[in-house]
Amino acid sequence: MIEKIKYVGLLVACACAIPGFAQEQTDTVPRKITHEERLAVNAKTVKGTVVDAVKGMPLEGISISIPGISAAMTNEKGEFSIRTNTQEAELLVSGPGYQQKWVALKGRSTNIRIALNDEATATVFKDILTPLGYVSGNRVTTPITQLDDDNSKSPAVTPDALLQGKVAGLNAITRSGMDGAGLNTFLHGFNSIYTNSQPLLIIDGMIVENMSAGVSLIDGYLSTPLNSIDVKDIERISVLKDASVLYGVKGANGAIIVETKRAKSPETTINVHAQMGVNMKPSSIPVLDASQSKRYLASVYQSRGYSANQMSKLPFLNSEKPVLQEWGYEGNVDYYRYNKSTDWQDNLFSKGFKSDYSLSVTGGDEVALYAVSLGMLSNKGVIDGTDYSRFTARLNTDISISPKLKVQTSMSFIYGKKNLAAEGSKSALNPIYSSLAKAPFTVANIYDEQDLMSPLLENVDMFGIANPQVVLDDVMHENSNYGFMGNVSVKYSVWKDLTLSTVVGLRFNKERERVFHPSSGIPYGELPTAMITNELQHRVERIFTLSNETRANYLFKFGADHRLDATLGMRYLNTKGEDDWGKGYNSASDNFTSINYGLNELRQAGGSIGEWNWLAFYANLAYSWKDRYFLTGTFSADASSRYGDDIGQFQSFPAISGAWLISSEPFMRNIDKVDLLKLRAGYSTAGNDDIGNFTARRYYTSQNLMGNYGLVRGNLVNTALKPERVGKFNVGVDASFFNERLSLSADFYRTNVKDMIAYSSITPISGFSTYVDNNGEMQNTGFDFSLSGRLLNLRELKWDAGLTASHYKNKVTKLNGDRYLTDIAGGTILTEVGKPLGVFYGYKTNGVYATSAEAATDGLYHRSGLQDLAFGAGDVRFVNLNAADKYINESDRTVIGDPNPDVFGGLFTSVSWKQFKLSARFTYSVGNDVYNYTRSTLESMNGLANQTQVVLNRWTKEGQITNVPRVVYGDPMQNSRFSDRWIEDGSYLKFKNLTLSYDVPMKKGLIRGLQVYAVAENLGTLTSYKGYDPEFSVTASPLGYGIDAFVTPQTRTFYVGLILGL
Repeated sequence: MIEKIKYVGLLVACACAIPGFAQEQTDTVPRKITHEERLAVNAKTVKGTVVDAVKGMPLEGISISIPGISAAMTNEKGEFSIRTNTQEAELLVSGPGYQQKWVALKGRSTNIRIALNDEATATVFKDILTPLGYVSGNRVTTPITQLDDDNSKSPAVTPDALLQGKVAGLNAITRSGMDGAGLNTFLHGFNSIYTNSQPLLIIDGMIVENMSAGVSLIDGYLSTPLNSIDVKDIERISVLKDASVLYGVKGANGAIIVETKRAKSPETTINVHAQMGVNMKPSSIPVLDASQSKRYLASVYQSRGYSANQMSKLPFLNSEKPVLQEWGYEGNVDYYRYNKSTDWQDNLFSKGFKSDYSLSVTGGDEVALYAVSLGMLSNKGVIDGTDYSRFTARLNTDISISPKLKVQTSMSFIYGKKNLAAEGSKSALNPIYSSLAKAPFTVANIYDEQDLMSPLLENVDMFGIANPQVVLDDVMHENSNYGFMGNVSVKYSVWKDLTLSTVVGLRFNKERERVFHPSSGIPYGELPTAMITNELQHRVERIFTLSNETRANYLFKFGADHRLDATLGMRYLNTKGEDDWGKGYNSASDNFTSINYGLNELRQAGGSIGEWNWLAFYANLAYSWKDRYFLTGTFSADASSRYGDDIGQFQSFPAISGAWLISSEPFMRNIDKVDLLKLRAGYSTAGNDDIGNFTARRYYTSQNLMGNYGLVRGNLVNTALKPERVGKFNVGVDASFFNERLSLSADFYRTNVKDMIAYSSITPISGFSTYVDNNGEMQNTGFDFSLSGRLLNLRELKWDAGLTASHYKNKVTKLNGDRYLTDIAGGTILTEVGKPLGVFYGYKTNGVYATSAEAATDGLYHRSGLQDLAFGAGDVRFVNLNAADKYINESDRTVIGDPNPDVFGGLFTSVSWKQFKLSARFTYSVGNDVYNYTRSTLESMNGLANQTQVVLNRWTKEGQITNVPRVVYGDPMQNSRFSDRWIEDGSYLKFKNLTLSYDVPMKKGLIRGLQVYAVAENLGTLTSYKGYDPEFSVTASPLGYGIDAFVTPQTRTFYVGLILGL
């Protein structure tokens, strides 16, 4: 062995000596060949012409380059000549006033004709904003949609409204018509039952989790971090549709990247923007009028067994006006209280004035650039007494410390205040519910026996319904928001192809809520030890986030054909959240609205505090060959404080994707009608650690028993709990034809979710009914399609149009146990293997029994306690799916509706002529079912609330054929139970936006530009839905998808505005 080592050592020594000997003999050092010399040896000259796509005239001064190789400029004839070392290179063509375009040589060297559209034309040859910065669109191998629209004229309050109908695959649904409510966004279906199902937000390079540290005191209210951004500050938005592996355990639902505006040059520019508008009242739901309501209530009381004499004494049926006698008033002293006619919906809704003003300034010098903006918004809501005001400030800077060292900063501040109305199924203080359910013959103000109106408001009426005017005027639901977000980015070029960068970010958000319920005008329950006379609540939530991302990027180039872009990086996120609330009751006066004024013995307090951390290391390799074949591989290793102790510190998430740029192939050289044709395919994995901060940890909570406090276990710990895991396969195509006159993109995807959070039943002896584990699985399959085109491309007249269409099919594939049933707003949501998530589970119906004989033939019963009640004439004919018995009970329930749409998307068009531009946008959803809880409440006929006019067709006599059952107080046969009576087709086509603008011609001077415009929103909706508005999303949970529970409708709104540039 020793001898062999000697021989190997001798050979190595000889090999090392050979170059040394040669160097000694020549006494020279080999000189490195420069790039220019290599190009001179292999140089090939490429010639062509650049022309205007519309006018056909040659363009002078257009830049032609092969990045990193050579560059040229067109002459007055539009001609160019450029050197390249390969005839398979791509030319980057750009010029002032024209779009940027990549042109593949495809082996050509002469007579290359390039036609450029103006810069206002949408182009497929643009750089795409990705998690690693900007990448040429040709090199992108995953499905990404980027919006570069001018948002300056948009009246949108939150940026997510800009995405509606524009991003194929993204189902963006307005939560409600309440100002600042925001949207719920679901990308490619649902990836979880109980955890977050919405995309990750990245704002100016900083991750912003869409989460809350607690639960709002205001029914139906959900906060959104996107309220902190003025849409006029947005430069572009990118939507990452794959599993976004670079965000690892945060990227299961895709990601939305928002970039705000920065200064582009040292020139000082000032933009002043003013916008004013007014919203219209929505159409009313047809409820019973005063006389109809009295007849209905008479039948209700009749069904309660009231005699004719008792009925005549009811104040709303007693027509005897009060008469003053010596001893007092005789007659119906409540006559004027219950014999008026009030349109409560007209009182509820109001025309609200809206205003939005902003100022932005950009400028700087050769070293530093800045962009500063201020915004002030004030919107009155469609519900009287609601409003939203907001102040925003933003500062973005770009500092070039040296040619190698660059620093960027982004800072923003927000203060917002909302006066809100309760929404959702907790209806007592919901002004929409009280206005619809309130008897129309009652009054808002107190009337005396002489029919004189008092300024004081009426109390709760005899039917137990709140006074809607009290709910609007005296109930306080106030939310205030203070927020700061800032980051500093440092980028250092070590040498030409190696860069190091780091971003440190800080976010602070504070929300304060004040709630007050007065002593009169609304119904109250009771506490264990006291009756409630008024209620005072206060809540403060604080979220503090510190983040850092550091990465190194190296670009390898091998000859003219090979390129490898390598990135190594790490991310860290630390978030601290605190939520504190207090409640007080029975202050001495409604003038005292602080918790401090409530009775000491009735005060309640609670809250939570928590901290969670995320650490990720990632790598990205992007390889390209001949600028036609692309392969990208990524890997992320993520640690989270939310993991259980038994699964290890890190979870890994790999991905691979590739693309083939067919349009750059030499065999495409003679097919000049194809500008771009690219095939993409990939498989990615990502995770979702929104499993609860302490679900995998043992913890204790405080418990109050009769004034004595103690600690009890808060959970049944699962130390093997891990993040949900999403694996996604995607294949797609991007294409553009006829000099970008027609562009399309299509994708097919399949997502498999494993380790999904599920609940397993356990023995109650443990003190808990369920146990959290990772035994769920789910699948989404679907396609996206987008198409856009320029139908007219004349010198002064241009017409663009486009559409997006999306479809997904969701299916639960594994659960712990057979099914889960979730009760929401009186309905039941079924989660079952083999079925879509969120389906409605209830009873099928087949009309109403017209005669007693029909009911006797079926011979069905409803069991109430120990009593069997037979269905009779006027009762709903429920379908007895369990033929083994004659009872209508839970075993007869089945799937009665699916809220998931068959297809959804948007349509858009714009026409420009000279300085005028008219644009329109539509959104649509087809095939989605809706549970109309609002209608189920107002057509149940089981109480004393007012009803819709549908109940005028109720069954009243033997032999009557109708679909509306009889009136019976308390509904002993449960005719109003959750059934397909309340499920409707929620399909719609909505005229979302119409904008007309005019650019005022300006001469050179102080004023750089002036644009005036008018905007109309929500102009009309084509739908068969019977509620106010078919578009709503009261909860961010997929289980609440498609449930309309007295949600504020979106209404027609008209704006005018101007943009002044100095």
